[in-house]
Amino acid sequence: MTCHKRFKIQKKVREHYRKVRKEAKKRGHKKTKKDPGVPNSAPFKEALLREAEQRKQQLEELKQKQKLNKHKEQGQKRKCDENDVASSKTEPPKTEFVGRKATLSCRAVKQGSKKSFCRELQKVIEASDVLLEVLDARDPLGYRCPQLEQVIMKTGGNKKLFLVLNKTDLVPKENLEKWVHCLKKELPTVVFRASAFANEKIRLPGKKKLDLSRHGMCLGGKSLLTLLSDFCKTQNKPIRVGVIGFPNVGKSSIINSLKQAYVCPTGPAMGLTRYMRIVHIDKNITMLDSPSIIASPSNSAVALALRSPTNIEDRPILDSVTSVVEHCNKAQLMLRYNIPSYKDSQEFLTLLAQKKGMMRKGGLPKVEEAAKLFWSHWIGPKMSYYCQVPASLTLSSHLTEGIVEDMQQGLDLEELEKNNVGAIRAIRSPRMSSSILFECSGLTNGIIEEKDVPEELPRQEESEEEEEDCLYEEEEEDSDDENDVDERSRLGTKRQKVEVPLEEELQSGKKFGAGGEKSIHVDEITEEDDDTYDFNTDYV
Repeated sequence: MTCHKRFKIQKKVREHYRKVRKEAKKRGHKKTKKDPGVPNSAPFKEALLREAEQRKQQLEELKQKQKLNKHKEQGQKRKCDENDVASSKTEPPKTEFVGRKATLSCRAVKQGSKKSFCRELQKVIEASDVLLEVLDARDPLGYRCPQLEQVIMKTGGNKKLFLVLNKTDLVPKENLEKWVHCLKKELPTVVFRASAFANEKIRLPGKKKLDLSRHGMCLGGKSLLTLLSDFCKTQNKPIRVGVIGFPNVGKSSIINSLKQAYVCPTGPAMGLTRYMRIVHIDKNITMLDSPSIIASPSNSAVALALRSPTNIEDRPILDSVTSVVEHCNKAQLMLRYNIPSYKDSQEFLTLLAQKKGMMRKGGLPKVEEAAKLFWSHWIGPKMSYYCQVPASLTLSSHLTEGIVEDMQQGLDLEELEKNNVGAIRAIRSPRMSSSILFECSGLTNGIIEEKDVPEELPRQEESEEEEEDCLYEEEEEDSDDENDVDERSRLGTKRQKVEVPLEEELQSGKKFGAGGEKSIHVDEITEEDDDTYDFNTDYV
């Protein structure tokens, strides 16, 4: 470093410290003065000094004791770790069995949560006078559960069942109108769009009500409330309205929109609501939020991926994404993500990872991160996809003309239709060209009763794992004996293979040079294949 540069740096440092001192003076911060100690004129000076020394000694003794205790604890931990390592070396099957028991207990907990979901759903069905089956407008037929509708029809008691089409702003208007026209033939259908604050989890402290104009107006809320109030007048009593449906359809968001407050927790994760939650809208209407319907394992892979709660079903995300990609229109996916043509879902994810810059060292794509990104788009409010309305749609097996008439009795259907038309006009929906065509998998079977929850799978796995544990010890004993025999036989055969051609070449009379090619070749074979030292090969 030159002198000019060094002096310049020193000058800058001095100026900086000068500024710091000036600022400290302005703030009033002064240098801390040293402790002057006990003055000589103070009475009982010697006694105070003795007490101070005693306190110092006591503190030092405490510190030493703490150090000794720490050393003792560390020594005990080391001994425990050594014992654990020794026991793990001597008894490997036991540790594996403990891990398997833990996984089985986790499965039992998940199975118990499935049963609790069914129990809470039954409570909501029994306690409510009107039931709102919430459907995702992107795949309305796939989010209908025939078992649930059948249970509601059987309960009786003049219970009404309405269909609520939510997330209507993610579907083209032409497709939405066709679905509304198709579904209203079976059950009263309400077009709805929950307010955005319910999905974004915006909550202001100290304010129960929010200005919904900032966070997106709730469309279809007035028509739904008028429909419920009309039914309440016919009953001459306050009613309870149960909100039911598969996970991630927006059950809690609908309640928040009607209440105009963040009452029920919402989010992109599936299955956030686990228990029945009571929310009072007004004097006559009380909403009951319910946990999601559990999809039956007999459904297709796509239905299980999209309609299984994440807190119960731990499905690998790659399997879910592959099942979804296979049912999407290939050309529209390519335009949506601006990627070239692909053969299968694995290639699609690699291209998506390259497009988004998700790469590891060496240019390897992060396929799992790309799958997570696509899954968040598909479940969240970003992705707009739609399903075609079936050409010939007949009444479901559990619905008859008499049941349809009973559900529509006492309701002003003309006013409901007008409100639906107004809501569809007000919705800002995407174009058909920018949306993705999705192949509908049909109605989704669900588990409603607690007794229908499958219990055979964990038992089968437990029995298979116990058999594997029993076979593990026998295989180890056999493998130890066989390994010794195999090593001896392997060494013997290799020696024979090397010695036989040498003897044949000696008898034939071929010459070997001191540094010849043949001898070098033989030495290389013996060194590579056999680790033992053989004097015969070296002599030759």
